[in-house]
Amino acid sequence: MDFKKMSGMYEEEFVTKLSQILRIPSVYEDCEEYPYGKPIHDVLETMLNIAQKDGFLTKNIDGHAAHIEFGEGEELLGILGHLDVVPAANDWTTPPFEPTIRDNCLFARGAQDDKGPVMAAYIAMKILKDKGFKPNKRIRLILGTDEERDWKGMEYYFKKEEMPTFGFSPDASFPVIYAEKGLLDSYITFPAPCLSGHEIPAVEFVSLRGGDRLNMVPDQATAVIRSKEDLETHVNRYSEERKINASVDKVEETYTITFNGEAAHASKPEAGVNAIIELLNYLLTLPIHSEWKQMLKEITEGFNQSDGSGLLLKQSDEESGALTSNLGSLTIQSNGSLILGVNIRYPVTADGDEIISTLQSYAEKNSGTFELYDHLKALYMEKNHPFLETLLRVYNKAAGKNDTAVSIGGATYARSLQAGVAFGAMFPDSPDTAHQKDEHVRLADMKKAVEIYAASIYELAK
Repeated sequence: MDFKKMSGMYEEEFVTKLSQILRIPSVYEDCEEYPYGKPIHDVLETMLNIAQKDGFLTKNIDGHAAHIEFGEGEELLGILGHLDVVPAANDWTTPPFEPTIRDNCLFARGAQDDKGPVMAAYIAMKILKDKGFKPNKRIRLILGTDEERDWKGMEYYFKKEEMPTFGFSPDASFPVIYAEKGLLDSYITFPAPCLSGHEIPAVEFVSLRGGDRLNMVPDQATAVIRSKEDLETHVNRYSEERKINASVDKVEETYTITFNGEAAHASKPEAGVNAIIELLNYLLTLPIHSEWKQMLKEITEGFNQSDGSGLLLKQSDEESGALTSNLGSLTIQSNGSLILGVNIRYPVTADGDEIISTLQSYAEKNSGTFELYDHLKALYMEKNHPFLETLLRVYNKAAGKNDTAVSIGGATYARSLQAGVAFGAMFPDSPDTAHQKDEHVRLADMKKAVEIYAASIYELAK
């Protein structure tokens, strides 16, 4: 089959159907009626309705996940993607949930992570089905709903449904991802500083907050403080000297100071600017209480560098590269305690339990407590696995390359499989805009991804 020609013929259909699900702001919401909120429920139903009209078998697993399937056979080829997205701020060039095409790119939250790749895999399945292809196994597109938070949807799905014989996740990049770093999400709580009565600081904290997703480099952090000093001039001078975007509002002697950074995926924290760290570095220049200064100093020293060196965690391996750390959130509670949300991505050969122990020691050194929220152990598949070799061969033929399998710091649904890898849909030269403002995909990349996915499914199931 000429998959290159067919992917071009289906390009308009791809854009039309993708736009339907991009318009739904499928960000998690706390809701009693639906497991992950109504928008995620709506996007799941919309995708299933599209597939039903196209003649596929569909199944909704109690709103936690769903699948779209065609073909027969004992074996099951799984394609795992997700329809939930991270929040979008208001600083986009065009509204994040109004799909817009400009410069041959499609802009919308979820265009790259992961609705665009999911639709590319779906269109690949539809091409094969429309052309009368009879696979020797069942082809199942599994739709996740909670990937950007806790993976509870996929966990629920595999308690109810069959594990694929093998599969891939279109939620990373080409050529093929054979290794994914281990991932640790945790919270460190520091108690409220014991403020001595004889020390009267010129600046007092009212609140401090930044970030809300551990898998994102926070792009905004805010402190509300009281001071008799002129902090407006001080903030403006500081931000100008360091070329940092900051703003300040004053109501009598109360100042609201906001620092803006640059969002990035937590697997590549060096690509962003952490607004929490920028704010804390500024606060350390103020005449705050010595106990607060000591606590903030410990935090900045621990997280100023994204390689984990401040936490005594710096390490690397040949298979997957260096450990990364991201201070994803920070909040002062009503009782004065400070909660840090931390995301660690560690090399596939590293000892996850040892890293957890080191984080516990960091917390205890500062009289704090450590809570492990989530731990996804590393994924690793031998490069000579027949399934992996088939995907790599298909990619190289379509792309005109001679690439080898690579590793990433991201976490994909491939970890949910007994035998699976991440496979596309970004190319080595694709702009990486996931979790960022003006998220987008190049339409040419998506057309090529459809071609590769159709050819891969064909080769694996002919």
